Amino acid sequence: MPVLRGGLYAQEASESASLEDELFGGDEELFVSPDEAQSSSGQADSDSSTSGRPLKFQADLQKAMLSLEGEKLRIGGSLDSSLKLSCNWAEPYEPKPDSTLKTTLNANLFFDARPVENLKLYGKFSFGFPFEKTLGGVVNIPKTLLPLGVQPAFPNGALVPIGVNGAVNISIRELYTDFSLKDIAFFRFGKHAVKWGTGYFYSPADIINLSRIDPQDPEADKEGPLSLRTHIVIPGTQHNLWFYLLPPTDSSFKTENTALAAKAEFVFGNWEWGIGGRYRYEQAPKLVTTLSGSIAGKVAVFAEGIFAWGSDYTYYKNGDYNSTYTEKNKAFFQATAGASYSNAKTHTSIAAQYFYNGPGYKNTKEVQAILTDTVRKVREGIPVSPELQKAAQNISSMGNIGQHYIACTLSQNKIGTEKVRAHLFQQFAVSELQGMSVLTFSWNPNRLIGFSAGPNFIYPLSPESQVKSSAGLSLSVKMGGGKF
Repeated sequence: MPVLRGGLYAQEASESASLEDELFGGDEELFVSPDEAQSSSGQADSDSSTSGRPLKFQADLQKAMLSLEGEKLRIGGSLDSSLKLSCNWAEPYEPKPDSTLKTTLNANLFFDARPVENLKLYGKFSFGFPFEKTLGGVVNIPKTLLPLGVQPAFPNGALVPIGVNGAVNISIRELYTDFSLKDIAFFRFGKHAVKWGTGYFYSPADIINLSRIDPQDPEADKEGPLSLRTHIVIPGTQHNLWFYLLPPTDSSFKTENTALAAKAEFVFGNWEWGIGGRYRYEQAPKLVTTLSGSIAGKVAVFAEGIFAWGSDYTYYKNGDYNSTYTEKNKAFFQATAGASYSNAKTHTSIAAQYFYNGPGYKNTKEVQAILTDTVRKVREGIPVSPELQKAAQNISSMGNIGQHYIACTLSQNKIGTEKVRAHLFQQFAVSELQGMSVLTFSWNPNRLIGFSAGPNFIYPLSPESQVKSSAGLSLSVKMGGGKF
């Protein structure tokens, strides 16, 4: 069970930390957590959470420099191994649940080489079970090749999904080189994740990465793009400037598909403010701002705001997947704000966040019907028309199709003993009129084995909701694994 630190859950130091990451924390927003703001002697009220920052910064600097001088090559990784039994009862409820037994056997390997001073070569590779993956795709079958009985339903032919097994299930998560200029300007070229936002469950300011945050697994690694990053530290301050050149990665390699992004970060005592933007030809330009800090050194707060001129999504009217339209000349706003608090004495952590998604639908009922119809046809083996499949893809690409979301967690990290913990996740998709509750109890008798179990519920928030209720129960067993 993770332990909450400020606006984020505490994570072990990433093995992919670069030269400037080790010195200045990479792209991450800097703010002091409630745990850091409180001393073990209980003098949190009298000691400012910023009073120890210069000393801590110098200590981290010396530690990082010693690490860089002493290590020329590091090779390591991690292994995650577990079994998870899930049982789900969907409305209308049946005595026999839909059950699955999922095997998790995933591994990461990385190398970190520093052949000369101020130069780093880094790569991270992921692979796991199933060890062979399916190469999925679709085949467009012309109308004339379809059975006569279904041709009227598919005047433009039908898309049929296909899959080919045999490809090794391995991916390149990161591959880049770091180099610096007089410890003022730091450069990184290659594929790597970018940390722009301050949000925990939702982060609209994360406008560069290829993947979004999963509110149920917010600490999972995100996939980053190929980019050239320039990081400039303003001498004598903790202020930072970031510049990104994101070259095209499609087969055309057209220059106009290059994107540019920049961000400035300013530290004022216990607060950090950031402002930046991204531009690419024929895509909506975006401006972002972020803020993070703490109130009274006890409650960590974070916020993000986004302004975009136009939307890159395709929209649909009245649930008709043939009635597409776009919004290219209209202002859109996104905003999110959240807070967190942790108490070391009671071993309790709380976090909550609200997200307003301006580009989403005010009423999601119609587009939800499109997604439901697509899933139903796939499950029943009914051919899906190209127009319907394209509509489902466009709607799903939005991630959050509605405009209002709330998520919160409550963690009790010690129940009698630190080996027993409880975690509650709650999310309300207000526009979709849907709620989700997940309660998990975990017991770790030792470092090599752990058990977790708990119920989960999905339910409509209104009779008008398109969501059917469901109840589930899961049991997971973690066996061995770890980092090396």
